[in-house]
Amino acid sequence: MGRYLVAVSDPLAHALLAAAVAAPLGSAAVRTAVVAGTLIDVDHAVAARSLRLEPMLSLPARPRTHAIAVAVALGAAGVAVGGPRHGWAAFAGLTSHLLRDASDDQAPTPILWPVGAPRQIGRRVAVAGVAALAVGSWAVSRRAAAS
Repeated sequence: MGRYLVAVSDPLAHALLAAAVAAPLGSAAVRTAVVAGTLIDVDHAVAARSLRLEPMLSLPARPRTHAIAVAVALGAAGVAVGGPRHGWAAFAGLTSHLLRDASDDQAPTPILWPVGAPRQIGRRVAVAGVAALAVGSWAVSRRAAAS
């Protein structure tokens, strides 16, 4: 039961974390971060070939789209479509998701795919990464304000 409760509360946790790291960028960019930080989990249903919770939770590792390379690509697309604030927000929202997933005790996360195997990272590393994303958001917002 606890595993299922965590799984159904995960989207809210990812959304809150994405909103927190993107907060310095303003409300429009926060929405971008929240969308990027939550919609990525659609890949679980695709990988499990099911919309049922048990097959998604039984995957041996999180899908390959849970990788920094995907976050970089999404961030670049965000810059092209919405500018630096939205590009950084997309990158930060998705990366905060990856860091949180990689720091739990569930399935390993392919955070360094394609160069590294799926793995977990320590919570301290994840917290430091989330803090760095928030500082990055602050820096992007200052740079955008100065332009």
